[in-house]
Amino acid sequence: MSYYDFTKGNIRTELIHFSIPFFLTSLIQSMYNIADIKVVGEFLGNPGIAATSIAGNLTWSLTYGIIALCDGGAIMVSQYVGRKSSKDVKETISTVFSMSILLAVFSTALFLLLADPLLKLLNTPGEVLDDACAYFRICTAGSVFIFGYNAMASVLRGMGDSRTPMYFGVASCLLNIVLDVLFVGTLKLGVEGAAFATMISQALSMLSFAIYLHRTSSAVDVRPTTFRLDKRKALSVLRLGLPGAVQSFVVSGGFLMVSALTNSLGVSAASGVAVAGKINNVCQMPAGAIGSAASSMVGQNVGSKNFERARSVLRNAIQMSLMIASVLFIIVQLMTRPLLGLLTNEEEVLLQGLDYLRVTSLDYLLTAFVFPLNALCNGSGHTLFTMIPSIVSSVVARVPVAYFCVRVLDLKILGIGISTPTGTISAIIICAWFYFSNRWCESTIS
Repeated sequence: MSYYDFTKGNIRTELIHFSIPFFLTSLIQSMYNIADIKVVGEFLGNPGIAATSIAGNLTWSLTYGIIALCDGGAIMVSQYVGRKSSKDVKETISTVFSMSILLAVFSTALFLLLADPLLKLLNTPGEVLDDACAYFRICTAGSVFIFGYNAMASVLRGMGDSRTPMYFGVASCLLNIVLDVLFVGTLKLGVEGAAFATMISQALSMLSFAIYLHRTSSAVDVRPTTFRLDKRKALSVLRLGLPGAVQSFVVSGGFLMVSALTNSLGVSAASGVAVAGKINNVCQMPAGAIGSAASSMVGQNVGSKNFERARSVLRNAIQMSLMIASVLFIIVQLMTRPLLGLLTNEEEVLLQGLDYLRVTSLDYLLTAFVFPLNALCNGSGHTLFTMIPSIVSSVVARVPVAYFCVRVLDLKILGIGISTPTGTISAIIICAWFYFSNRWCESTIS
């Protein structure tokens, strides 16, 4: 497998080509989530939507933490590729795979024990608590497959290959939809059936990904017998990835605190936010995909000391993200109810989701700046700094605003929605300061 060189060529063309697989992967994953909500809602009704969405939020918090930790390896791989250091690339890959196995075992045991207390802490309505707990435990048991897939995907992205992970991600999501219909609809396994569908599809995705790499790649060795934990590389991976993982868990913690506030408003409120959230996820994917692509491109150019080209990557990423976000914002504002109607036909859920979606769609325009700015910080290896704007926006800003709007102003779901763009604005201010300070030009990888 060859490396992709992002230190030369047309930036906008490379950014488009490299971001498309990220976007398609995210889109298919989102389509799975939407199909999941549709299938569960069709066969299990409003309580089924609430149970899977509440437990799903916890599951995705774990997943995002895993992805962030693996990204430490991706950053190292991209910068070593920029330096043309094949030996360091191979040592980093071996170390990332070894760490993934150890962390998978630890996280699985931890979250299996904490499932029930965590869901109670989120004010999960009593009528859906048992189903939510079962869903979370089953998905957590499959976290080893999430670790394995994302370790391999992060290594390839660091090399500049975003297409191969996309193919296996797409296959996993399509299989998940089929199994959802089979387990929930045909076999009547309820919420647990949806969880088993998720775990099985993730397992098959990881195993097929590993078999493919074993047969086709000389640069990525996936045989467990070759895994070695290089102490220096492991510390570097942790130094770069741990801040992102901690950031992810803290950000998720802030999100879960707001979710607990939402859940306290009842099952319909939780379902309304869940349905509207699926639309928000899709609309923010283009900026997220462009940011992910920009991170690897920045990493290679910082590794080769080509800072002006890294700046140009950022400018192009913001321009592209903002253009797409503006179109999506207008569509959602004009078609709010029809879009929600695609996911649910329950009037009470629709009414709860309308106010939330109209306000949170403003965030599309703001995240068009945040994702590329975060990409610059991460790609240059300054993952520790990236924690600051994320924590400030999700916890310091968003949580107090949400509680004030709901508990003091009694704005209910509208108050939950207002807190989202408020937090993002604070992140933009902090990230912009870091960019103009030029501190990101200082190397963090030896």
